[in-house]
Amino acid sequence: MQMAVVEFGRNVCNLPDAWSSEFKADCAKEIAATTDRLAKEKRPAVRRALLIARIYYRRLAREIPSAQELAELRAEVPATDPGWTLDRNLLSAVQGYDPQGFRSYMAQARSAHPDGELRRGLLLDHFMDMIDTSTESEWRPSYAMLLKDFPDSTEAAKARARLESEACTAVGTVAPAFDLPSLDEPAVRFTPASFKGKFVLVDFWASWCPDCVGELPGVHKAWARFKDRNFEILSLSLDRKVEAIGRFRSLDGSPMPWKHAFLEGGWKSPVAVAYGVKSIPKPVLVGPDGRIVASGADLRGANLEKTLGKFLEP
Repeated sequence: MQMAVVEFGRNVCNLPDAWSSEFKADCAKEIAATTDRLAKEKRPAVRRALLIARIYYRRLAREIPSAQELAELRAEVPATDPGWTLDRNLLSAVQGYDPQGFRSYMAQARSAHPDGELRRGLLLDHFMDMIDTSTESEWRPSYAMLLKDFPDSTEAAKARARLESEACTAVGTVAPAFDLPSLDEPAVRFTPASFKGKFVLVDFWASWCPDCVGELPGVHKAWARFKDRNFEILSLSLDRKVEAIGRFRSLDGSPMPWKHAFLEGGWKSPVAVAYGVKSIPKPVLVGPDGRIVASGADLRGANLEKTLGKFLEP
C-alpha cells in the first residue's frame, strides 16, 4: 500500500515534458486530498507514504511546508524509510526547509538508508557542502563513509577529486602564480608581487552565484574594518561575460570597492585550475610572504572577520 501511494506521487500535477527552473506545478488538489486523508488515516505505513507524498507535492509546487508538516515527518517517517526514493533529491530539499531540525535525521539517512544510490548521493552532497563551509570534523565522516562503503562509485571519485583540489590552497603552500589585468585600470596588472608584504584575500566569485552574493555583506564589512591595515582584496570573477561585473557593482549595496580581475575561460582558466577552484565562493588568504595562511570555511560568514583579526590586529 505504501509503495502504491509513492508511485502515485510520480504521476501528478500535470508536469510539462520540459522542466524549467521557473515552473511551479499546480498541486493544490493533491495537497488538499493528501492532508484530508491524513486526518482520517490510522495505518502507520500508509501515513508514512502520505506524509512523504505531501512533501513531494509541496516541492513540485515550490511551496514551503509548514512547521507542523515537518514535525510530523520527523515524528512518523524514519530517515531510512524506502519512500524517500520517490525523488532522490527530496530528502535534501527537506533538510533545506529546516537545517537544524533535520540535522540528526539526515545523519541517520546518510549512515543507514537501505537504498545505495540515495545514500551515495546524500553522502556526496553533505561532503561537498561541508568542505566549503565547515571544519574537517564536519565533512570527514561523510567522506570516510563514502569511500568505505562505495569505494568504486562515481560519487567516491568525485569526492576524491574535490579533496585533491583543496591541496592546491592548503595552508602553508605558496600561492599559485597569476598575471591578470586590472578590471578597473587595464594598464595595471596584478601578480603575486603586486601584494608582496601585504595580506591579500583572493576571492573567486561570480555575480550569478547566490552564495557569493550572500557573502558580500560580510566581505564589505571586513574591508571597511581592515582596509588600512596592510590588507587587500582581489576578487577574481568567473562570470560568463566581463560586462556582468560592472552591472552588478553598479547596484545599491554591492560596490565592491577593492581590486578586481576577470578570469577568461571561467572554470577552465589557468588561474582557476591552479587554485583548484571546483565551487564558488572560494576565498584564499595569502600572507605577506606569498604563502597561504587560511582558506575555505575560515574565511566564510562570521569567520572572515575573526580570521582576519588574528592576522591584522595586535
